[in-house]
Amino acid sequence: MEVNDKHLTLRLVAAAFFFVVAVAAIVFAVQELLRTPTGWQEIDAGATTSTCATDFTLLYDLGSGSMSAKEELRTLKSVYSGAAGRAYQIFNAAEEFDGVGNLASLNLHPNEEVELDPALYKALELVEESGDRTVYLGPAFAVYDGIFTCVEDWQRDDFDPVTNPDIAALLARIAGYASDPQAVRVELLGDNRAKLCLSEEYMDFLKAEELEPPLDLYWMKNAFVADYLADALIDAGLTHGSISSYDGFSRNLDSRGTGFTMNVYAMSDGGPCVAAAMEYQGPRSIVAYRDFILSDADVWQIAVRDDGTTRTRFLNPDDGQPRVSTHSLVVYDESMGCGELALLSSHLYASQSLNEADLLSIGGAQAVWPDGKVVRLTDQAANVTQVYEGYEVSVVK
Repeated sequence: MEVNDKHLTLRLVAAAFFFVVAVAAIVFAVQELLRTPTGWQEIDAGATTSTCATDFTLLYDLGSGSMSAKEELRTLKSVYSGAAGRAYQIFNAAEEFDGVGNLASLNLHPNEEVELDPALYKALELVEESGDRTVYLGPAFAVYDGIFTCVEDWQRDDFDPVTNPDIAALLARIAGYASDPQAVRVELLGDNRAKLCLSEEYMDFLKAEELEPPLDLYWMKNAFVADYLADALIDAGLTHGSISSYDGFSRNLDSRGTGFTMNVYAMSDGGPCVAAAMEYQGPRSIVAYRDFILSDADVWQIAVRDDGTTRTRFLNPDDGQPRVSTHSLVVYDESMGCGELALLSSHLYASQSLNEADLLSIGGAQAVWPDGKVVRLTDQAANVTQVYEGYEVSVVK
């Protein structure tokens, strides 16, 4: 059979053309895969161990600043992962780290002067100024925390002061020491130096009962971590984003006038629901308390018993017992950080009942909470954009 050279040449030209097209398509596809996306993105800190980043979500508007999206992402990852790793060490109450003066440094060297990281020293200054004694409930937290690793009520009873009188008595006794400055206090000495002062009686009690050291921010820790992470991003000029923890602490850093929505969650007969939505602009710190589960991560902070009652991580500093005054409470402010907000408001939530008068005087911060089918709020300028079926809004004056 005779081969037609003309047809062979056309076939070779066509093959070369399609090869070039295929290579160009592959190059384009690879470039698209490697291209840094712009707009609002969730930023991954990268590390999986020895970091606080696993408790937080960082959302950022990539490419909206002076840097390219690629450069901005690289800078974000570096700042965020570094701060999250450092925060893990600073606010750790059980483990010491070389060159880091943390809570464990105080716990493991009682009645000794130690040098603290400036961020921890600042946090303890806020604690002392507030008069809140929650940080001294460390031994109670360590005992009670076992309830969140149990799956059956008979297991929970070993840690539940509501059903176990012996645990209730132990936590009450710990709270008695924790509320007494003569038994335990942190003495701030200036220049980031401090001393954990423990009485001999309290040290003997802790030793006899084989209890953990006294200092632990526990549920309040992520409030201060949120502030630490936010400050690190601000110092790096990275402010077109927001950071929030799974347990209710948020810092919005964006001052461009971008609109944000804050949902108000309530507990209804059918379970958790959104009762209302509020829009706001500008930087804001938010502390959201609740006693119901919204996500899988909540099992580490909310235990649900067979009868439907829940146990949260909030222990009343006066008696060491788990208490919540309402199903949901949100406090927010434009100038205070999450740590300061938590210190000003935690006693209102971890109590037997909610005092509306106290909510009107929490350092200028605002509050919103569902009361039955009414969403109550103290902010007369609040922009409530959506009220869901069955609910109404009332401004407390």
